[in-house]
Amino acid sequence: MKKSICTLLCAGVVMLTGCYGSNACFNKLHKWNGTLGNKWLNSIVHFFMFCVFPVYGICLGLVDGLVLNTIEFWTGSNPLASGDSYFEKDAQGNTVAAVKNADGTMSVELTTAEGQKANLTLQRDENVVRALDAEGNLVAQYEVEK
Repeated sequence: MKKSICTLLCAGVVMLTGCYGSNACFNKLHKWNGTLGNKWLNSIVHFFMFCVFPVYGICLGLVDGLVLNTIEFWTGSNPLASGDSYFEKDAQGNTVAAVKNADGTMSVELTTAEGQKANLTLQRDENVVRALDAEGNLVAQYEVEK
């Protein structure tokens, strides 16, 4: 009887954590491992962190799964994911650069091939995404279907 109650409680805890998320801690650790040096050093560190010491398991299972992804599930923003960035350049030379801010917003800089720049801040509330200019004026709004 005690085992079945314990099993149900553990399953409930896992289901209520909303552990599917950006896995920011694991991704940052994995990205850091790729910056150590050559492929041999990266592989050795990866082996020890993955097999010998369960650092990846702790990051993915405990830190991300139980804490950070739960926060992201309930608030919409992962506190460790701030600072994540994105950059893309198209064939014509236009670029977009974005960085996630600590408050959950995203700062975006659009640059045309001619060098004209536009800075926007993207905010998301439940099912609405807003684009604000540098002065905080609403430029565009998009409703996201649930």
